[in-house]
Amino acid sequence: MTTPSQCSIISPYPPKAALEAAFQAVRKARVPQIPDVVLALRAELTRPEPNLRVVADLIAQDLALTGQILKKVNAPIFARRTKIASVQQAVMLLGINQLVNLVTATSIERMLGDAKGSARVVWESIMEQARVATIISGLVEGIGSEEAYLFGLMHDVGSLIFADLLENYGYEWVLRFGAPQSLMEHERAALGADHATVGFLLASTWQLPEHLALAIYHHHAARDHALDDPRVHSLIAIAQLSHYLIALSLGNHELPEMIAYRDAARRELELSEDDWSSLCGRSLQDGWGA
Repeated sequence: MTTPSQCSIISPYPPKAALEAAFQAVRKARVPQIPDVVLALRAELTRPEPNLRVVADLIAQDLALTGQILKKVNAPIFARRTKIASVQQAVMLLGINQLVNLVTATSIERMLGDAKGSARVVWESIMEQARVATIISGLVEGIGSEEAYLFGLMHDVGSLIFADLLENYGYEWVLRFGAPQSLMEHERAALGADHATVGFLLASTWQLPEHLALAIYHHHAARDHALDDPRVHSLIAIAQLSHYLIALSLGNHELPEMIAYRDAARRELELSEDDWSSLCGRSLQDGWGA
């Protein structure tokens, strides 16, 4: 099976055979449906002039979601200078795109956050990577913190699906954390598909933005210039750097793939030496991933 890391990519999209294999794998798992409110919000975003009131009203229809959004939007990870007290205020301060990204992320947490057993190991790692990705996004331009958080949750969601299908997948996830290509080879051998392709499939099914779906598909690949959207490159770099920083905390950061992630991400994101030192220091001090 052709994968992003094995050859020069002509098309940035997964081959048809890879998507079909991913679909067959997903069919065997318990994959929840994205809430209607998220689909309605995404549909509103496609309009030439999205309506702020419509967005706020859609969110307000779900009282539980509204409460979770206000809690999430004021979480320390987003470092707000002003507390946001209502959905209407959130729309005005964040803008429609970033608020919808946050609603989508919060909905995904509600859908997938009750994972147990092997899946719980994967989910907790995904949550940590989402947190680190959000921190990194505060140091770069072009990617909002809410988008980085959503991407952080989604980029390895295929692995959460596999944890429901493969015995001892959580063990393999931990064992191969510093060698993602090895993990993907294990997935393809067991199920005929890898988590990056499954993630692309789910992102497309859940109507997430195309550039985010492409970043999910390529997040374990070396940079390929067929991907001409700078947001895709930035998101991939953020994912790979968050992976490296967690590996740094775990002590397996000197593996070849992690070194390649570090070097490529630093070039892409153009982090200053001070920012780089700060990230590494926080990783070690706070025990990211430990």
